[in-house]
Amino acid sequence: MRQLFTRKPLIAAVAMLALLLIGVFVWQYPKLFPPIVPTPPDRTVVTSFHAHRQIFETLAQMADQDAAIASSSTDESLPVARRSEYARLLSQIDSKMIVVFDPWRTTKFLFAGEGGGIGPSWDKGIAHLTAGPGRAGQIVHNLDKDPGHDDIYLVPIEADWYVIFQRIDYDRTGSF
Repeated sequence: MRQLFTRKPLIAAVAMLALLLIGVFVWQYPKLFPPIVPTPPDRTVVTSFHAHRQIFETLAQMADQDAAIASSSTDESLPVARRSEYARLLSQIDSKMIVVFDPWRTTKFLFAGEGGGIGPSWDKGIAHLTAGPGRAGQIVHNLDKDPGHDDIYLVPIEADWYVIFQRIDYDRTGSF
């Protein structure tokens, strides 16, 4: 009697099924476990702000001046000397910190984050919002825990300064 399944097609089918399951897991992983990297507590972010207030002020002024030609402190459209000045000042706070800015006078100093590109991402840090918080996100009392939905969340520190947490594409359903 002839075997119903031969060995090679059976192995190929099992391998394809395994690859399919791995692919689905990788595709859905960010939705199953957001965020993975621990976020710094609000108290840590605020303490860093107060300890380095003058440097944050200087960086925010620089970002405001550069926002018409660049979107971050490492943008290659900035002169080398300007990027070096950003790096020098940032190294006094945290050399891993990223500074992003835009023409609407929003400057973000990102302490932690994960993701980006075409998939889900989140970031936490300090924001300098000269246009006011209503334009940038919703005010909350605490960001020590993931808020649970995609949006930009702000905790006031003082004047135009906020703790910021932005979460993007975790709530999105379907394919990326």
